[in-house]
Amino acid sequence: MMKGVILAAGHGSRLLPFTSYRPKHLLPVAGKPILHRSMEYLRDILKIDDVVIVVGHQRNIIMDYFKDGEELGMNISYVVQHMSQAHGLAAAVNLVEHDVSNDFVLLLGDNLFQADLSKCVDLHFSNNASATIHIEENEFPQRYGVVELDDDDNVVSLEEKPVNPKSNFVITGFYVFSPAIFKMIKGLKPSTRGEYELTDAIQRLVVNGYSVKAARIDGWRLDIGYPEDLISVNRLYLNDTTHRILGDVKDSTIIPPVYISKNCKITSSTIGPYVMIENGVTINSCEIRDTVILENSEIDHTLMANSIVGTQSKVIGIKSNSLKVGDYSIITNEIY
Repeated sequence: MMKGVILAAGHGSRLLPFTSYRPKHLLPVAGKPILHRSMEYLRDILKIDDVVIVVGHQRNIIMDYFKDGEELGMNISYVVQHMSQAHGLAAAVNLVEHDVSNDFVLLLGDNLFQADLSKCVDLHFSNNASATIHIEENEFPQRYGVVELDDDDNVVSLEEKPVNPKSNFVITGFYVFSPAIFKMIKGLKPSTRGEYELTDAIQRLVVNGYSVKAARIDGWRLDIGYPEDLISVNRLYLNDTTHRILGDVKDSTIIPPVYISKNCKITSSTIGPYVMIENGVTINSCEIRDTVILENSEIDHTLMANSIVGTQSKVIGIKSNSLKVGDYSIITNEIY
């Protein structure tokens, strides 16, 4: 049986202020935290139930949420990446060397996938590869790890955030590795960013004659790095999940799909489509669409769209419903 490794040690600074009091990996997506959805993906799609999570910033919140994984029918263990330790994805992966003895799946904890990545695992074993990486085409490859391929989808070279990319193919947040990756990490030097780059370790596999394959698989993938990504990923999941109303709704119009959590009170409002509301939210006389509302907020006499409302915020008389497509607003009382 393969193990899964999830990297979830980051600070989520690009998602402030919403990561002031919780790790970004526990921000909500259609009623469940991002990392919860990643765990379900490993269990249900890849049939992996033994997982190591690399934690760091706000690690106790993640560990308290998942505990040993019993509630998910999984076995979860943790490895801590301290701030004083080396930085970068390769440094994080190196921490799990003693926790995995065979080929393993690596998933970045802020990425969510709709693609069937079991095909990536099958490709890895059918080619007896040392590494298999999921890739996609991107119009701004210089922002990512860029992959150069031959005609048989063998990886020829990799480069992290190059100024002059050799292709439009970029690495996503999903990998399959043999234990050979640990040998390659040990010889790394920090990049110009001061980090130990996982792309450099995979490049060392290529240079040393190991088989490195690339997998192109249909289906969306979203890296949740910025506030607008949280709105986008909720829209995607709300399209694919059951419309749910768990709170108390009176004299209101609900336009699906929405997710309204328990202990919410909604009166005289129009909610939806594409609204995700966490626990304990009170809404009165509002029109809200395409919005994520975090727990215990109060919203009154407000028109809102393409927005994120922070935890315990009080919103009265705001009109943000005229935003253009692609724009978004942040409404919060959180301090950071």
